[in-house]
Amino acid sequence: MKAWLVSFLLLWVSISAYADSVQHEMGRIELDTVPTKVVALDWVMAEHLLALGVTPVGIADAKGYQSWVVKPELPESVVSVGSRREPNLELLAQMKPDLILMSNAMSPAYQKLNAIAPTMVLSVYTDSHQPIENAKSQLRRLGEVLHRTEQAEQVIAQFDATLHANKVKIEQFAEISKKTIPPLLFIRFIGEKHIRIHGNSSLAGETIQRMGLSNAWQQQGNSWGFSSATVQQLAPLQNSEVFYFGPLTEDDRKVLNHNPIWQVMQFVREQRVHALPPVWTFGGLLAAQRLSDEITKTFIQSGSVALEKKELEGLNTVMKGKVN
Repeated sequence: MKAWLVSFLLLWVSISAYADSVQHEMGRIELDTVPTKVVALDWVMAEHLLALGVTPVGIADAKGYQSWVVKPELPESVVSVGSRREPNLELLAQMKPDLILMSNAMSPAYQKLNAIAPTMVLSVYTDSHQPIENAKSQLRRLGEVLHRTEQAEQVIAQFDATLHANKVKIEQFAEISKKTIPPLLFIRFIGEKHIRIHGNSSLAGETIQRMGLSNAWQQQGNSWGFSSATVQQLAPLQNSEVFYFGPLTEDDRKVLNHNPIWQVMQFVREQRVHALPPVWTFGGLLAAQRLSDEITKTFIQSGSVALEKKELEGLNTVMKGKVN
């Protein structure tokens, strides 16, 4: 057989070995090789890529990610490719990515993006109202496409183990303090007059359910699991333990410090309001895991029930026995 024919056949076999046909929410993509230059136009996608040990070449609104998502930290090499509503198509074409990742929130741009590079649509926040299971499914799909299935399963296993361990810690905290933990309320301030309240189908709501805690806000909310409300609508929920998400704007601080309705709420007067660091409320598994850790830390270290030193020592002893 001629040398050129052998070379051709070897090349063809090599390319065929990597060929992959991937179904997603808006169609199917064909991949000739394992993608290495990946762009994420959704912050959940960026979070999950980093969790898999893959640094995206670009993400939408990198500065916003650094303010609102924060962790996993975004390497300096990652290029900002426009906003999450309007990606910079010209820049994307110049970057020549192997794969573009997006959610259905950007569906109007799908055809234009898919013309630049194979574009895969995988959404976590949908009308199915199960963000954690959707996040696990997305992570596994990304693991398959990027040939990192083992890493994906490790991330999922760590998530499940962390939430279980935190559930045990909170149960022991409640047992030793001899107090019942009230329903939790998760809010984000939106200016001086409005708030978002996260229901059971939100990432926060599903996270605390897996920790054995209850949500004070029982409305299902929209696809992202939140409802828009006013401070006045919190009046029937004054027995709750309240957590609010950062970062805070100047208007948000005005509500905290000067809004008379907020100030008379029972949970404010009894100091049952807790600040959370920036944790992306519409994130994936790592965001949910961080949120679980922050809630647990709040109750164990500086919760609404102050434990005596002896009780804390007993709690730590019990926790070591239960978790290890």
